Amino acid sequence: MTLIDLIASVERTPLRTPFVTALRRVEAVESIKVTLMSASGTVGIGEAPPTVAITGEDTASIVETLKKLRPAMLHQEFSDVDQATEALHGALEGHGSAKAAVDMALYDLFSKEAGVPLYAFLGGGERPLFTDVTISLNVPEMMARDAARALQNGFRSLKVKVGGRDGLDVERLRAVRNAVGGDAALLVDANQAWEEAEALRIIEAIAPLNIVLVEQPLPAENLEGMCRVTRAASIPILADESAFTLEEVRRVVESGAADCINVKLMKCGGVSRARHILEYCRDAGVACMMGSMLEGPYSIAAAMHLSMAYPDTVRWHDLDSPLLYRSLNASAPVGFEGDRLFLRHSVGL
Repeated sequence: MTLIDLIASVERTPLRTPFVTALRRVEAVESIKVTLMSASGTVGIGEAPPTVAITGEDTASIVETLKKLRPAMLHQEFSDVDQATEALHGALEGHGSAKAAVDMALYDLFSKEAGVPLYAFLGGGERPLFTDVTISLNVPEMMARDAARALQNGFRSLKVKVGGRDGLDVERLRAVRNAVGGDAALLVDANQAWEEAEALRIIEAIAPLNIVLVEQPLPAENLEGMCRVTRAASIPILADESAFTLEEVRRVVESGAADCINVKLMKCGGVSRARHILEYCRDAGVACMMGSMLEGPYSIAAAMHLSMAYPDTVRWHDLDSPLLYRSLNASAPVGFEGDRLFLRHSVGL
């Protein structure tokens, strides 16, 4: 396959309500959409959100990186998707989100050329996917109200954002549990906001609330502290910001810094790099969450296809971005009914 053009455009999708975590407040999803064109006329699409607080990449830097990647990708002959993605990732270091957009566009192209959906191209089969929905950081009574509304709307798994640095996190989680009773699974995400002693105290206090897992309780670089928290905690610990690349995932797993891994295309650099992580975790017997930033529908679709290809490794899904949009275009590659996500396209993404 020969690529003849790479086009970048910026798209903005308003959210129904602001998305609030310990790291940021967002009112709209902004994505840089990448369109790859092959000499045969096939078009592949990928996208990446600028998530400065997590990846360090903003809109301007992603667009600039895409310009730098053009010489490595255009007017080259690629025999398969592996050769194409190796050329992409070998072109420059870092810039995971920008490369993720091109990477998923390449997988879209090659699976379209093969005439199959991406999950089949990856060796998987279609299966039902159910996502959690995010309960944004707020005062306890507001979070309880939001959780109760989510349950009424059919959501059985809630990702509860904490880390308010106001001493109210235990109260937040008790309020949410009281609001939903035993009818919803609760996943807690601290977004690096706690110190070690605080994390140990909070985890012990919330243990009776039947919490599924606690995500990234400590700052990403504090792996020694993560190891101590993971050893002491009665609730599984999920690594997110501590585990971007395959090398970081190995370090987290082998050191015992977490029990499970949150895999995100924007962290690792796209479908090809996520596959490397999922293969490693499968071999190591480590359960994964297929996660996302606030992303557009094409990158959510790519994550869904990956999950379908690794049903034995991906245990949880945090792919609720489409549920948070003010509206979802009928031409989007994904749709949803309650907490169930589904794919709309029969080939590619």
